[in-house]
Amino acid sequence: MAEFEKILVVLDVYNDFRDNPEHQPLEIRKAIEFIGNRESAMIYLVGCGFEEYLHDTYSNFGPDAIEQRKKFISEMEDRLAVVGHGLAKKGYQVDCRIHWTYPRYEQVTKEAIDLDVDLVVQHAHMRLPHEKHNLSHDSWQLIKSCPKPLLLTKDNDWAEKPVILAAVDPVHSHHKPLGLDFKILDTAMQAQRLVGGTTHVVHACAESARPFTDKDAIRATHESALSELLTDYDLPESSIHLIDETPMNAIVHCQDHLHTDITVIGALSRSRLAEMIIGNTASRVLDYVKSDLLIVRPD
Repeated sequence: MAEFEKILVVLDVYNDFRDNPEHQPLEIRKAIEFIGNRESAMIYLVGCGFEEYLHDTYSNFGPDAIEQRKKFISEMEDRLAVVGHGLAKKGYQVDCRIHWTYPRYEQVTKEAIDLDVDLVVQHAHMRLPHEKHNLSHDSWQLIKSCPKPLLLTKDNDWAEKPVILAAVDPVHSHHKPLGLDFKILDTAMQAQRLVGGTTHVVHACAESARPFTDKDAIRATHESALSELLTDYDLPESSIHLIDETPMNAIVHCQDHLHTDITVIGALSRSRLAEMIIGNTASRVLDYVKSDLLIVRPD
């Protein structure tokens, strides 16, 4: 697959990065791991701010509010510039962009398309730090709307040798487009080449969920499909996991057993009036995955 040469990183400009200019936010540190050649790469730093009482439509909006908004935007620009300056000192090409807009995900999606970036990176703010991790509304909407590869980062650093998990479904039981599994695998292998570590592949066959069909026949079908899918990939047998579970439980099982750092998963977009929804497997899994999520779509 193509290199990650243009990366868009969404930063929360409500955080003041000037408090420690030498400290790069976690999403920045992870984003630059995906850059193979810093001289040819471009990093777009995007920050979005909005306060209703400073917007034109607010009932008491007037000259004082206009000045306050200018100061607010200037403050956000200064905060983003600190991060950009730190990256520039390390030899990266950086473009900083501040937007006064709401909701944020719409602007991020627009920027990703207009700039034709290779990867979007955003911190996945969680609603609850419990077993079900509950992605925020903004993260969910970005998954639904952004057509570019999307890395949602969590709060933990990667291991020294990161574990990358590619979740595939070669039987196409959920009507995934032909080629999406290859894109998932190619993206996982590309990530491994850049960040190091190991790649594992998981596929769920859930034969126990079909009590009226021959169990061995079901497993044989899935084994054959998975083997054919992986023909051109140099992966050891110990890195291939065919699990008798639902996709969600299989991914969570591997996540806990392997201590996964990045899970690569495919998402489908289907038009339904003006709404976009993601694929069935992804929609059930995303709230439960503890690792960072690298989400790809079919071409």
